[in-house]
Formats: sequence, structure tokens, C-alpha cells
Amino acid sequence: MRQSWVWFKEDVHDLTKLLRYINQKREFLGVVLVFLIFGVTGYVAIEDWTVFDAIYMIVITMATIGYGEVNPLSVAGRAFTMGLIFFGVIIGSYAISTTIETLTSAEFHQARRNIRKRRQLRRITNHTIICGYGRLGRSLVNELRVHHAPMIVVDLDPSIIESCDRLGVPAMVGNAADERILHEVGIERARSLVAVASTDAENVFIVLSARALNPQLEIIARYNSEASTQKLKRAGADSVISPYVIAGRRITHMLVNPGVTRFLDGVLEIGKQKLRLADFIIHENSPLAGLTLQAAKLKVTVLAVSLPNQQIISHPTAETRLLPGVEVVVMGLDDELQHLSKLASGSEK
Repeated sequence: MRQSWVWFKEDVHDLTKLLRYINQKREFLGVVLVFLIFGVTGYVAIEDWTVFDAIYMIVITMATIGYGEVNPLSVAGRAFTMGLIFFGVIIGSYAISTTIETLTSAEFHQARRNIRKRRQLRRITNHTIICGYGRLGRSLVNELRVHHAPMIVVDLDPSIIESCDRLGVPAMVGNAADERILHEVGIERARSLVAVASTDAENVFIVLSARALNPQLEIIARYNSEASTQKLKRAGADSVISPYVIAGRRITHMLVNPGVTRFLDGVLEIGKQKLRLADFIIHENSPLAGLTLQAAKLKVTVLAVSLPNQQIISHPTAETRLLPGVEVVVMGLDDELQHLSKLASGSEK
């Protein structure tokens, strides 16, 4: 409910900006009003018409519809009408140009884009919020796109958001530590959040805000300084990473165990398919729930099973049971992993 209220306020805010821009053209409305009063006064004074008849005559005259006079016109009335036609054409042309200027203005299109973008973001669920689109953020986006994982990018730089839009990646400009922005990107519906801003201080504030809004959210934060690791964890991060530490470990593994590194890294290409590592959680409505590995007849290789009590079975046997809530770590081809993902979630029987 709170998130819907935030969206409503933002839509109203953009509409208000649009109306404010239109209001800047209020001199046009003043000209139209003066013209209308002048025309009504003239017809009432010259022809002794009612106010309604006078307004009707002015409307059909300005619209050049040509229905004919409401009542027969005197010579003075005809002269007055010719004057109204002359000035009406000028005012009508001005009205058309003002309307076109409004509809083609940057403010008008920006307000429309903002409303359309919020509607798009509202439909995204179970996604990852990526806070920061630097080198690490871009790398993360590229990897998630490969796996077709839903995501939303948040960054302060409008040019970055435009580049994300061109790539088809949902993105929102703003400060990821701002609760309003986090509501806009659907933090209540998100699966995880990754804080990869340029400084540790920014990441700490992002983690604090995100954890307060969604206690169940999985939060991963980047750190540059070792001194920031405990601050990020106290702020609510589930995991903290340093790209420099990870890169150092990877290079070391490549030097010491190059064969193992190539295997665990990627993964093994077999024809046009790839052998990958993945993990899945068995849901209650999954057809696999309660079955043993032998009975499940999975086409993938099960490497480990993590029980709900966090006990890890690193050498599962054929009798290991796939209870609801169990997490399985497997290795298999892309098609096999996609099929297992549907079975584990219960979306495919």
C-alpha cells in the first residue's frame, strides 16, 4: 500500500510539472478570455442577443464551421463579425502553435516517459536492484542479462540511465540510499540488492536504507577498504565482497591449479551448449518435493545438498531426499538447468 502511494505521488508530481508548464502559457488563455468577453459584449450590445446565442456565434465563427447566423445580422453586426473572424483566425493559429509547442516540449515528453517508466517498473518482480553502474555494475548487468534475470539499475547519472534504456535494461535515476527511490524500484518485491557504488560510505547508507525497508532482502555490498567490512555487515549486508580480493584469489588459482580453475569457471563448452554450475531451492509445490535423488531421476549431476538447518551434504547419495526448502547445487547443460529450475519452483509439473 505504501509503495502504491509513493507511485501515485510521483505520477501526480510529473502531471503537476506538466500543468505548470502549460500554465506558463496562461497569457494565451487570457487572450482567449478577452476575445470571448469582447465578442459577447459586442453581440449583446449591437444585436441585443442573449449571452448564450452570442457565445454560440463566437464558437462557430472561430471554428469556421459556417452553420449560419443564429439570428439575422444588421450591417453593424456583420462588420463586427468580420472583425471577429479576422482576429479569431490569428488567435486560432496561435492556439494551434501553442498546443503543438506544448505537446512537443521536452518537459511534456519527460513527464510522459517518467510515468511510463514507473508503470514498467511496477511489473518487475523477484528482481535484483543494482545500485551503481560503474565497471563492476556494468559487468554484473551483463552477466544477469545472459541468465535472463530480472533487474533494475539505480544511478545518479542521467546519461547512464539513458544508456541502460538503449540496452533495454530497466533503470531509474536517483540516489539509491533514498527510500523514495527504493520504493520506486520495487524493493518490497525484490529478491536481492547489490550495492556497488563508488565509495564505501555510499554503500553503507544504501545497505542501511534497504535493510530497513525489506528485512528479508538478500543484500550484497562491495567494499574498497577492509575497515568497511564490519560497517557494511552491521548495516545489514548479508555478504561483502572486494573485486580486488576476488581477482587476487582467481589469479592465484589460475597459477596454482589452472585446470580446476577453467573447469569451475565456466564452464565446459560441449558443442553449442555449456556445462554450468547452478543452485535451486525445492519449493513445497514442486513435483520433486519429498523424492529421493534416485526417484527424481534428474538429468543433472548433483554436487551438494544444503538442508534448511544449513547442514551441507557434500556427497549426496541416491537416498538423499529432496525435502521442501532444500537447496541443491548441480552441474548440467543450459537446457537441463532451465528444466530443473521450473521443476524446483513448481511452475512445471
